[in-house]
Amino acid sequence: MDIYLARQPIFDRKMKVLGYELLYRSSMENSYQGIDDNHATAQVINNTFLSMHFEDITSGTKAFINFSHDMIIKEIPLLLPKDEVVIELVERAEINEDLIKACRKLSEQGYTIALDDFYYNERFLPLLELAHIVKIEFSGMDIIKQKMLMDTYKGKLKFLAEKIETRFEYQMALNMGYDYFQGYFFSKPVIIKSQEVDTINFNIVRILEVINDEEDLDYQELADIIETDIGLSYKLLKLVNSAFFSLVNKITSLKQALVHLGISEIRKWLYILLLKDIQVIDNKELINISLIRAKIMELLAVEIGQKKAKSEYFLAGMFSSIDVLMNRDMKSIMDDLPLSKEVKGALLGENNDIKRMLNTVISSEKLELTENALSKIDSKLTVDLYTDKYLEALAWVNSLAY
Repeated sequence: MDIYLARQPIFDRKMKVLGYELLYRSSMENSYQGIDDNHATAQVINNTFLSMHFEDITSGTKAFINFSHDMIIKEIPLLLPKDEVVIELVERAEINEDLIKACRKLSEQGYTIALDDFYYNERFLPLLELAHIVKIEFSGMDIIKQKMLMDTYKGKLKFLAEKIETRFEYQMALNMGYDYFQGYFFSKPVIIKSQEVDTINFNIVRILEVINDEEDLDYQELADIIETDIGLSYKLLKLVNSAFFSLVNKITSLKQALVHLGISEIRKWLYILLLKDIQVIDNKELINISLIRAKIMELLAVEIGQKKAKSEYFLAGMFSSIDVLMNRDMKSIMDDLPLSKEVKGALLGENNDIKRMLNTVISSEKLELTENALSKIDSKLTVDLYTDKYLEALAWVNSLAY
């Protein structure tokens, strides 16, 4: 599935890029198209941190991301790295005690807060005490009011002139003392296009049901659900091993990843995924094949005495077609995933035990399976045994509700 994101640069007074505002887009058409604030932000976060490469998008600068009242209250911004994002509170947000309390928590934890499309109103005064940047639509506010506001908060806040469209407006804003600048005069938003693996909405609902019972939570049960979903498995492993968690050792199992994240963080990421405008899975059959491969490889691993490594066999089968699903080079995908050396090697063509098993499974799909090929893997394997395990794997996939 194609996914999109637009970015627009923000400059300081020396014309150095401070960061990029990341904007929701649903196609290559460079304009905002009918979706509410929550969905738009969820898509931006998902695409930026889970499907694309954050460092490439921001070029090592800051990401300015819009957040609604609801998402601030739910503490969604706390999921993101405080040193690399600026939390933009949209002008439509309802200003109340809950919002002020949530913003205060963000500020205390070191997050930078910007007030988007700011216009002077007494209800915003409490937020001006917590914010760090005020974004003003340069042509949309009276110049005298802008000067009064800047004089009042000089030294306490940084001011960003947005929607600068001409050299005259830029020069005027510069002379007035604005700290940062953004608008079509410098650059229109540039659209970035990529691919992602679809997630299965029903699985997210099942996970939410499981984690509602915190007192008797079974992380293995959660892992069992997630491992049936290629998209969720990929995103979870990528997320927990990202630079934002600063792990000393990479986490390679879904259960470890879940335990490390904890229920609070899991809930927040599920909220992001649930809000996404999930598309119909066009490649369902290929996903089915990948799941069958995963399960049969797991079952065969147990049969040949590799029970401890069964999850590695499973993951190799699951991700065996992920390059096709994501329309990306397998090497670049492997760079994103903290899989074991053996699994990565198998998926990149190395002739190891897992790769030989995978080749045999793929041969069976082409009706080319032979006793000789199976015996080369392990003398215990026969065509009859393989058939039994295939039927077991098929039943398992058919039992998945998606």
